[in-house]
Amino acid sequence: MVRWLGALLFFSMAARAPSVPLVSASDGRTTVTGAAYRLSFREGEGAFDLALKQLDGSFRVIGRAGGSLTLGLLTASGEEHLDGRRATWKIVQKGSTVVVGQASPLGVAGNTVVEMHYICTDDGILVGARVAKSQSQGALLPLPRLALDPSEWAEYAFYAEDGRLHTGHIDDLGPPSSYAGVSPWGTHGDTVARLEVQRPAIGVFTKDGTGLAAVFLDYARRWRNASAFVQRHTAPAVLFYPAYVPLEDATERMWCWLVPMRDSRLDALRIADLVRAGAELTTSFEPVAPPVPNDWFQEVGDFPDRLRRTAPVRDIRQAVVYTINESTTSEDALALARKAGSEVMIRGWFKWANAPDLSRVRHLPAKAHAFGALFGGGITCSALYDTENGITHEQLLDMATRGPDGELVDAWGQKGVRHGSLSSPAYLDYLFRWCKEQIDAGADVLFMDEHTAALAANEGFDDHSIAGFRAYLLEKLGWPPTDRRWQNRGIPLDDPAVCSDGTMRTFNYRAYLRKKGHTDNPWSPENPLARLYAEFREWRDARAWHSLTSRIRAYAASLGRRVLVNANGFAPEVDLQVAGVWNDTMMRNGRIDLTEDGIPRWRQRIRNGQRVAGRPVPVVLFHDWGFGDTPFPFLSMPVEDRDLWIRIRGAEIYAAGGFFAFPVLGPFGCNAARDGTLRTIQRQAIFYRAHRQLYTQGQYVGCHGLKTAEERLSLAVWQLSGGKTVAIHVINRAVEDGRLLPRVRVRITLPTPTSPVSARAVSPDWDGAVPVQLRRLPGGVEVTLPRLEAYAVVLVDFRRHPDLGGITEPARVTLEARWERPRRSEFRVGHGGMVDGSDDIPGMLQGRLHTHMRNPPTFLVDSTAGATLRIKVGAVATLGARVEVRVDGKVLAAVDLPDRDGLNDSEAPEYDRVLTFRIPRGGHRVTLDNSGGDWVRLRWLEWSVSSR
Repeated sequence: MVRWLGALLFFSMAARAPSVPLVSASDGRTTVTGAAYRLSFREGEGAFDLALKQLDGSFRVIGRAGGSLTLGLLTASGEEHLDGRRATWKIVQKGSTVVVGQASPLGVAGNTVVEMHYICTDDGILVGARVAKSQSQGALLPLPRLALDPSEWAEYAFYAEDGRLHTGHIDDLGPPSSYAGVSPWGTHGDTVARLEVQRPAIGVFTKDGTGLAAVFLDYARRWRNASAFVQRHTAPAVLFYPAYVPLEDATERMWCWLVPMRDSRLDALRIADLVRAGAELTTSFEPVAPPVPNDWFQEVGDFPDRLRRTAPVRDIRQAVVYTINESTTSEDALALARKAGSEVMIRGWFKWANAPDLSRVRHLPAKAHAFGALFGGGITCSALYDTENGITHEQLLDMATRGPDGELVDAWGQKGVRHGSLSSPAYLDYLFRWCKEQIDAGADVLFMDEHTAALAANEGFDDHSIAGFRAYLLEKLGWPPTDRRWQNRGIPLDDPAVCSDGTMRTFNYRAYLRKKGHTDNPWSPENPLARLYAEFREWRDARAWHSLTSRIRAYAASLGRRVLVNANGFAPEVDLQVAGVWNDTMMRNGRIDLTEDGIPRWRQRIRNGQRVAGRPVPVVLFHDWGFGDTPFPFLSMPVEDRDLWIRIRGAEIYAAGGFFAFPVLGPFGCNAARDGTLRTIQRQAIFYRAHRQLYTQGQYVGCHGLKTAEERLSLAVWQLSGGKTVAIHVINRAVEDGRLLPRVRVRITLPTPTSPVSARAVSPDWDGAVPVQLRRLPGGVEVTLPRLEAYAVVLVDFRRHPDLGGITEPARVTLEARWERPRRSEFRVGHGGMVDGSDDIPGMLQGRLHTHMRNPPTFLVDSTAGATLRIKVGAVATLGARVEVRVDGKVLAAVDLPDRDGLNDSEAPEYDRVLTFRIPRGGHRVTLDNSGGDWVRLRWLEWSVSSR
């Protein structure tokens, strides 16, 4: 695939005529760009993203697969979308066109195959769709249904059967639901029975005249029973159905143009030209979509009876299979969790804006319990929509936070969305209300998203927070309200605009910001109260979190139940930690990147999660998602990479002592049954549940000290309960062109003087156990794993407890690239090289250019036999960098890193080089600095401290 696409790109770039669409590939996507449109495809997945060129020449996405664009089937059992589905995929260039072919199984057990072809010309996209195999009843969407913003898409136009051009404003169609065009669902609005045969077109247009139209070929015959219409679906939502066809009419390929339009009146001459051009293109058309493989039609069977639980785990620490299940509000969705072998269903219900109606789904938790799963619910602790759940404007004003000027703020820049104030008693009650409702409906676990309210820098200055800050200052500093020391702090007690009664009892922080000129930048270093306000916010967030979790647990206890609580991200007072892998997805150019051994990275996160919790709770990592139309990283990678991520990175997380929550259901088209990963998930779940004791009764020892000549292996050692069995986790990261490269006779040396008696290997990639050869070497025991696909565990048995002193816990710290001045600069290096407060170490080490963001870290290290500091350098700025290590103020070593790629991209693989520095024995202050021109990106650092 990569080779022929590269050839196509070369041809397209080097020999492209002006009228040929441009083909480009980046970040795992292939994009076809015409004069006024852009289609973006993910190889191996159905559907596409659609963007139109605006008047200023920029492209704007108007339809994103999994969000505002829908292709697929509408049946009695619901919608079946092409987006997120596995699809065969091919792209070829034919003359002045680029042809993309896709075929994907839809429906129950894939009993319907939809074949799509896109003939891309410079003017538009000629779409050919057919149902190649069908046992379903319903309708096909051969062109994408688009959800449009009515504040921008204002007009419609179509030619009726009598030849008359219908145009109008969508707002004038009447109250929802109303229609314009040929509607299958009603005649309210501006509707007709048929489009004109000579000019079969319908379009929608923005206020500035940008538009999109559908133009049909062979309308009289092929589209005789089809519909094409605009729907004023709800007051804030407009849906454009360019084509809606009964499935029985779609067994023969149907052709229709999807074209950008500038004329809101639908240019008749252009429509005629498109009909003629379409006829010429389709006369000699040859399909390119590869057939769907037979194994894609095989339905995933139920989870094995031998491993099925009859009740959920009583102790969450005994669960080994977690799944993401947003949203489970139907029997079909519940069946997916059952097939996946879920023991903990995360976010089966979730309240984001309008709360889900639980009246018809209260029976689902009990059904989940019957197959051994805890049912999860959850809420947002941040988002607050202006009219959600029928709240009044007065309630909104009381619960929403404000900016420094006292005005409402659009959260995430989204109109009509606010952030709630955790200082507002009413908002805390509002949050608890939805928790209580889900508990009453049977939820066992509550996922509390953005538990610190996710406030931006320009938020958090509402009246409740201002009053809370005033009380916080009085309590923290302990001065009387009239004490003159407040004046010394810069608070003008004598200014009635700031302190209306002349004392701190009426101190108004917003007025203070206005008085001091800090309204536009309340966090300015020039504001002496900024640090105290940040401290107050942290204290307030912790108090609000404690209040919510206490109320949840007390209410559940009043019902004789226990409800488990987690946040999204690491938090105290939780029963389990659940956190996204956003910055740890490890992708490069849109594909999975398996270069790095991920176990040290996962181990760091697991330790941090348990440290924050204050006890060894389960740490669960999952693929989180974004806001609006932004897909989460898991959906940004090709389908085959998702399978590899589950098998390889997921296995690393388990090997590091955590758990991976398998993505079964989620937003933006995430559906394991659609993309084919359900079978892989089930296979992994069978293994983890069959070998539960490996992960619940064993103890992680470390991942350093094992020796192997093999490259691209991730390794970790555990000691099982009883101590006489050692588990060596072996994960294969060898991938080429998206395909896993199996291995044979993998040799690994376990550094132990203790002699074993036997060894065997188990794996999710085969049934049962296979024998493993053992050989005593001077440096330890060599085990030879006969074969390895993605993941295997070698179990080595000893007669007595083996000496595993040669295996160490990784002290590697993965660093985040933050564009800010680090808030601290001193870090103590403790036992085993562990660094206290490692989350604050900068991943962007600034040089001389941005002096205001410089705060280089100094490590306090004490070793009797010396220490080693290893640093992985990723990229440098165009001015280059110079990494410098100073010991007690004197330069120990310096490494010049000149710019190599000219990209100035902190995430580019410019160096990917490990620097090693030997530190003398004794106690020292070791400073890591950059004395070069500009920043250097540090990927990770690792201390090894010797005590010999």
